Amino acid sequence: MEFRVRIGFVLLMIASVTLTVHAQASAAKDPDTSRVANLLPRLDSSDAGRFPDPALNVSAPASEEPRAPDIKSVQNLLRTGVASLDARHYKDAIASFEAARQLAPNSSVVHRWLGYSYLALDDYENSAKSFERAVSLGANSGADGQSLGLAYLRLKKPEQAILPLQEATRLEPENAINHYLLAMAYDGTDRLDDAADHYLRSLTLNPKDHRSYFSLATIYAEQNRTEDAIGLLKKAIQLKSDFGQAYLALGNVLSSKGSYKDAVTNYDSAIKLDPQNPIARNNLGVAYVNLGKNKEGLAAFKSAATLGPQDGRIHVNLARAYLRAGNKDAALAEYGMLKKIDSALAETVYDEIFHQRILKARY
Repeated sequence: MEFRVRIGFVLLMIASVTLTVHAQASAAKDPDTSRVANLLPRLDSSDAGRFPDPALNVSAPASEEPRAPDIKSVQNLLRTGVASLDARHYKDAIASFEAARQLAPNSSVVHRWLGYSYLALDDYENSAKSFERAVSLGANSGADGQSLGLAYLRLKKPEQAILPLQEATRLEPENAINHYLLAMAYDGTDRLDDAADHYLRSLTLNPKDHRSYFSLATIYAEQNRTEDAIGLLKKAIQLKSDFGQAYLALGNVLSSKGSYKDAVTNYDSAIKLDPQNPIARNNLGVAYVNLGKNKEGLAAFKSAATLGPQDGRIHVNLARAYLRAGNKDAALAEYGMLKKIDSALAETVYDEIFHQRILKARY
C-alpha cells in the first residue's frame, strides 16, 4: 500500500454537480510535497555526538580482524569522515567512510556512519542498505533504528520502517522522535489507532512539537473527530505561525463542517505563505461559492487553474463556476482542456454544460 497521508481534507468526490475541495498533493500522488516529506525530521550533524567515538569501535569477527596498521588507518578515516560530516561536507564524509569500509568491511561502526552520511545527503536507498548492514553486524541502538526507519519513510516504505522504529522506541522509550516516526509508519500502513497512540506519546514527551499536533489532527479528521482535529491544528499553528500546511488543513476541516467564512480566512493565510499553491486557491474558490460569492470564487478558480494546469478537478470547478456565471463558451473551453487531461471528467462537464445540471447544484 502506498504511503498515504490523510488530512480529512474534505476531499469531495466529483459527483455531477459538486465543486471539488481537495488536499494539497495527497501523498498517494506526490509524497514529496506532502506533509510526510515536509514533516519528517531533518538530519542535524550535531546528532553525530550520539554515536560512540569511532576510533574506539572498529570491530570485526575474530577470523577477519584487520591488521594493526589497517585498524589505525580505519580509525583515522573514521575521524576524518566524522569531521567532514560535522562540517556538512557529506560527499567527503562518504568518501572517507567508503575507504574505511574497504579496510574493515565487517565493522558495524563503519556501516553505521555510512548510513548516517547517505541519509544526510538524501540518498535514502544507500542509507537504508548501510544501516541494514550495520544492524546485521550487531549494531543495536536507538539511533540505528531511528535512522533506518527514517530512511525507509523517506523511501515511502512505511511497512519496512515499522520494525526498526519499534526497536528504537523499545531502546529509547523517552525519545519523542522515535514515537513520532513510528506513528508515521503506522499511519502509512493504515494502522490509525496505533499511529494515534504514538503521536500522543510523542506529544507527552514533547508538547511543543507542531508536527505531532498536525499529524494527529489528520487522523482525527479522517475519523470524523472534527472538533478535535480543529483544536489540534490551531495548536500547531500557535506553535508555528508560518505553518502553511496547517492553515490549509484547518480551512479544509472547517469547510467540511460548513464554516466557510472561517475556512476562507485560513485559506487566505495558506496562500500568503505559499502563493503558488493551486490547491489552496481551488479550495478558497469552493468556500467562496458556498458563501454565495460567485465572483470571488471564479477568480480563485482561475488562479488555481493557472497554477495547476494539469489538475483536472480544478478545471471542473472552473467550468462549473463559468456555468453559474452564464458563460457557456468559457465552460466549453474548459471542457476542451479537460479532454486532454482526464476524459472521464471531461464527459462529466460536457453533460453538465448541455443538460444544465449545474443549476441543480447544492452548495
